[in-house]
Amino acid sequence: MTSKMIALKILDGIFISTTIVLLGIVAGLPADWLLALFEMSMREFQAFALFVIFGSLLLIHAIASSDSAP
Repeated sequence: MTSKMIALKILDGIFISTTIVLLGIVAGLPADWLLALFEMSMREFQAFALFVIFGSLLLIHAIASSDSAP
């Protein structure tokens, strides 16, 4: 397994887990414990989650489209 594949698997895991948590909150699952854990308001948490999702998507795209690693 190449380093490119390992990095893509890690970023895919971050993307999928963050997306599942965000969709759960949007669907109405109680998120008070999560907000207390990060000490954020709901709006701050949503902005942070969107940042992580888009950041991991950009990293996945950058690694997948790079030619430097096999």
